Amino acid sequence: MADDKTTKGGVGRKVAEGANFVVYTLAIIAFIVLANWFVQRNDKTWDLTPNKNYSLSPQTLKILKGLDHDVTIDVFDRKEALGKNRDLLTNYSTASHHVTVRYVDADREPGLAREFNVRTYGTIIVAAGDKHFEAQSADESDVTNALIRVLKGQQTIYFVEGHTERDLENTDRAGYDRFKKQLENENYQVKTLVLLQKMEIPADCSLLVVAGPQHDYLPPEVDAIRKYVTNGGRLLVMIDPGIDLPDLTKLLSDWNVTAQNDLVIDQNPVAQLFGTSPAMPIIMKYGSSPIVQPLGRTATLFPFSRSLVVGKDYKAGVTDESLCETSADSFGVADFNPKMQSVSYRPGKDYKGPLTVAVSGDLAASGADKKEGRFVALGTSAIASNVYLNFQGNRDLLMNMLNWLSAEEDLISIRPKPPESQHLDITTQQMNRIFYLGLIGLPLCIVIIGVSVWWRRR
Repeated sequence: MADDKTTKGGVGRKVAEGANFVVYTLAIIAFIVLANWFVQRNDKTWDLTPNKNYSLSPQTLKILKGLDHDVTIDVFDRKEALGKNRDLLTNYSTASHHVTVRYVDADREPGLAREFNVRTYGTIIVAAGDKHFEAQSADESDVTNALIRVLKGQQTIYFVEGHTERDLENTDRAGYDRFKKQLENENYQVKTLVLLQKMEIPADCSLLVVAGPQHDYLPPEVDAIRKYVTNGGRLLVMIDPGIDLPDLTKLLSDWNVTAQNDLVIDQNPVAQLFGTSPAMPIIMKYGSSPIVQPLGRTATLFPFSRSLVVGKDYKAGVTDESLCETSADSFGVADFNPKMQSVSYRPGKDYKGPLTVAVSGDLAASGADKKEGRFVALGTSAIASNVYLNFQGNRDLLMNMLNWLSAEEDLISIRPKPPESQHLDITTQQMNRIFYLGLIGLPLCIVIIGVSVWWRRR
């Protein structure tokens, strides 16, 4: 009887174990089926790369959603390499039904390749109507810039020279080489202008830039700039602290903006997280202008800046707005001189924060057939220098300013981040540890655990 009970108990246990196995198997199958159904019903994707290499930036999405006519993106390559950039480019056609992406075998369709003057494999052509432009690479920034070029054409931006302004060709820390390349990548033709030679702004000037002059402009030069903006021109002026520019600052005061002769010091402890000095204010507070709305919680850096004050009194035909403000822990060192050895807040003399370091302004049109003039003033020119241009939101802020000045508000946004190489730096000793632990230690542990389990069950 005991043997029968034992036998029945063993059979019952096996039946229960078998039933549990069937239940678990069915549950797993049901989970897999539901997961596949959910994936098929939802086309949502997740980009887990650090720089969102497979997601479109807010600027690109904004442009694509605003399309009102068809655009074609043609990828010319060898047949076996055509799928190389498919993940990124598919996002363009997914974001807008006006975009069609075609993958063309350049060897099998030589006629189409000749039509677009394709000379190398991997060429990407963006076309709309009878216009087309070649993207410089397969990166999102270059593809989007080609799209902008096709849709909007090219504008010309002039940098004034003759007063030791920032050098567009200088590749050093203080140079503007990177800023120039950024402008060229975003559809601007960059030229220089010496006002001393001819006291007028060229007719093809879409934007005029005054970038950190070390000497004041002559009254006729200032008059030429004033006339240009009053007649609907667009001006970006960046002036540094500690430099006496009475005629140039008088131009701003005529537009109800006072450029104070100070140096902004910000002792906000948040700046310590970025490793910056108090003379390099971190900006986290922005105005309501379209220029700065996309920045949100993005930080910008205004190194070695003077402050600007928007006049409280109304000035006919002029509308000014503060763009960027320092924290309440900041102050402006009045009558700043670069020869000062140390600075500290002097009650009753220095300017207590928060302080404005960037201003935008509109000038009413002077006639029925004229357009309004626009200007943006910054208290520093270092923000666009090679060393600071790519700090957090600096690049987006500057380019948004230029987009607003050129009346291309639809381009104001956060731009694609440049691709960054991902690499791991390890020493020879660390490499040896990985080798011995990964190829010898881990397999040996598995063997030992397996033998131990076998020995116990034996």
